[in-house]
Amino acid sequence: FIFIFTLSFTLSVQRINLPPENFDKWNNLQSNHTWIGWTEYGGYPICKAVRTLPFNIDNISIAIEDKRNYPNIFERITQVRLYGEDVLHIYLDMPFPISSRDYIVKYEYIEKNNKKNYRFFSVNHPKTIEFKDAIRLPNAGGEWILNPLNANSTEVTYIWNGELLGDFPNWALTNAWKTQGTEVLDWLNSSLNR
Repeated sequence: FIFIFTLSFTLSVQRINLPPENFDKWNNLQSNHTWIGWTEYGGYPICKAVRTLPFNIDNISIAIEDKRNYPNIFERITQVRLYGEDVLHIYLDMPFPISSRDYIVKYEYIEKNNKKNYRFFSVNHPKTIEFKDAIRLPNAGGEWILNPLNANSTEVTYIWNGELLGDFPNWALTNAWKTQGTEVLDWLNSSLNR
C-alpha cells in the first residue's frame, strides 16, 4: 500500500483519450505509401500514420522496445533519458526556426488478436530535468499498433497527439503532421534495413 501510495505522487499521469482502433472519421492528409490522417478527439488533434513494412512483427517490436536506441532510429530524437524501464524523457530537435520540444511518457504494452500495441502517455517524474531551449509537451501521448499481415510483412500504425504548443502557427499544423508521420515511418523502415 505504501509503495502504491508513493508511486501515485511520484508519477502523475496525463492520459489523453485516443480514438478506438475501429474509428474511421479521419481527415485524410496523405494517401501514398504512408497514409496519414488527423481528427479532433477528446479535445486534442490526434494524428495517425499507417504503412506496411516488409519485416516480421517481432523485428519491428524489438526496435519499438529499444527505447534507449531511439536517437539512432528516429533522427529528430537527439536525447533520451530513461526513468525506469517504461518511463522515457524524449528531446526533439526541431528544424529552424521552430523551438525544440520535449516530453516524458510512460509506455504500456498490450497484445491482443495477434497485434502488438504500445501505448504511451504523459507523466510527471521527480527526476525530470528541464531543457532551457525546449517547449514541454505536457499532453504527449499515442500508440504504436503492429499488425502482422504474414511472416515478413507488418502493418505499422503510429498514432500521436499533434499538439505542438509554443508559437507554432495553426496554419502549418497539417504540413507538420504529414512530415512527422512520413519521417517516423521512413526512419523506422530505414533502421530495420540496416
